[in-house]
Amino acid sequence: MFKKLLEFLRKPPLMKEAEEIVLEMLHISYDMFQYSMSVVIEKEKEKEDIYKIDQKLNQLQIKVRKNVLEHLAINPAQDIIPSLILTTIVIDIERIGDFSKNLIELSHKYPKPLRGKYIEEIKVLECKVQTNFKKLIDVFKDQNQELGSRVMGELVLVSKECHSMLEELVEDENLSPKEGIIYALLIRYLKRVSVHIKNVASGVVNPFHRLGYKPGEERVSK
Repeated sequence: MFKKLLEFLRKPPLMKEAEEIVLEMLHISYDMFQYSMSVVIEKEKEKEDIYKIDQKLNQLQIKVRKNVLEHLAINPAQDIIPSLILTTIVIDIERIGDFSKNLIELSHKYPKPLRGKYIEEIKVLECKVQTNFKKLIDVFKDQNQELGSRVMGELVLVSKECHSMLEELVEDENLSPKEGIIYALLIRYLKRVSVHIKNVASGVVNPFHRLGYKPGEERVSK
């Protein structure tokens, strides 16, 4: 499916540009996520305007849609499915930007250092998400379905780990309510970012009607 997508993208200039924009969006959203996690967990000083960066991401999403629409207006009977795939995955990329903003906002609500076993476990999850996010860029750029399948599988496990941690938090009576909320939101945001990364990878691996799903899965994890 994705090989056909890239063949389609590399023919008309509008779609070639769209492919390049999607790659740029992936790089921007990766940097946003990495930056926001360093601010909320490591309490690094905010050196970037996350809202301004997110606006750029939004503008690029609009540009991709515009390019696809113009292409289909010229070639209405061609490339429908690849166009749908492209316009679908940019939504997931844009949502990663939104969650990066949420992470920065979370750091404002709890400016104190985060310590303890939960934050160490969260750091492990963050590393797994970031590693697979970086792989995703290669998956898209190189149309690597095998690597895309591995990324999807690893992120399914990350979602399960997030769910287990949330259950553990609920049962922990030693946490203050504020700490519990901060940790729960951190885990939730990590899980949602991992799901959006998995959804983009599925655009390489799956046919259109199964975007966001792993093999044998009946619904996307929420």
